[in-house]
Amino acid sequence: MGGETRSSPEYVRVSMASELVLFQKLYRFHRNAVPQTINLLLYFEDGCKANCLYCGQAREASRRKPSDRTLIRVDWPIRKLDDVVEALKRLERNGCSYRPHRVCVATITHWKAVEAEIEIVKRIRRETSYSITALVTPTLFRESEFRELRNAGADRIGIAIDCATPELFDLLRGRKARGPHRWERYVEGIEEAIEIFGKGRVGVHIIVGLGEREEDAVKLIQWVHDLGGETHLFAFYPEEGSVMESWPRVPIGQYRRVQMARYLIDNEISRAEDMKFNEWGQIVDFGIPRYLLEEIALSGLPFVTSGCPGCNRPWANERPGEVPRNYPYIPSEEEALQCYRQLWLYTSPPINTYERLVEYLSKVMPSLST
Repeated sequence: MGGETRSSPEYVRVSMASELVLFQKLYRFHRNAVPQTINLLLYFEDGCKANCLYCGQAREASRRKPSDRTLIRVDWPIRKLDDVVEALKRLERNGCSYRPHRVCVATITHWKAVEAEIEIVKRIRRETSYSITALVTPTLFRESEFRELRNAGADRIGIAIDCATPELFDLLRGRKARGPHRWERYVEGIEEAIEIFGKGRVGVHIIVGLGEREEDAVKLIQWVHDLGGETHLFAFYPEEGSVMESWPRVPIGQYRRVQMARYLIDNEISRAEDMKFNEWGQIVDFGIPRYLLEEIALSGLPFVTSGCPGCNRPWANERPGEVPRNYPYIPSEEEALQCYRQLWLYTSPPINTYERLVEYLSKVMPSLST
């Protein structure tokens, strides 16, 4: 590049699936699960300044240079924003059978990120008609910046709190991880974002399987719902190069139960306080009659990707060909029945408790202050 500095807002990283949709003439997706959202990620040559221990972008954990670091286990090629915008316009102009529903612009933790994020949102809004989600960190974005994003053209905000408890957050993202993020600020940021963007327009990301109990995740989901937000679930899958690259994947039964709880809470069919949990915090009763639970499960809807309208994140939690944690399409009758049966698969005791996480981290990262 002749010494040219590549950084946002002039440049962005594009998820591999979005790269195929935007720039490749020929592509094929497993089960025809074409991504319905174009995912963009801010890029700065000195990388992310956070240190989240499960993330491939982490400041200390990754062995790769920032331009090669993965996110959700895939590469994110660097593209000029001009080229991305032109590709988006081409999809609109050609009247293709396929057209994504929205664009998601995700930040990283960097002192230039606020200005860059706002500028990218403005540019996409000015030149296209796509709905836009701004995925941000409250560590950098405060109430005034939320207003700027809304005025720039974002219709939704995403906030990845990821961890279900303050203790886990501090261990994996905060002081103990030598990271800049603080639980209290994330809670404030979620409240501010809902106040500014309105109810139903703020998505809070939770990663299931980081060491929380199912009960912890359910209580956080209920809090977000009562506040007026939505919960978007991710299943933990180890990221190569991260501190947690050898931490076990979340068991399918654990994830299915949290998926079901989220669906019931967000659709106001049940509440966290109506559910029952065993000694390990696992859900044993969803607070509704068994026949109704079975009927809801067999619809397949609780197991579809939870996200902004149109977001299906195909194969973000597993490899193509595996049973999806989040289905990027409505499951078939046979698939929905399998999901229902998976609700009753228990690992006793759980393999991914907070205590085991602390033990794991003390071995792989002895310098960590656990």
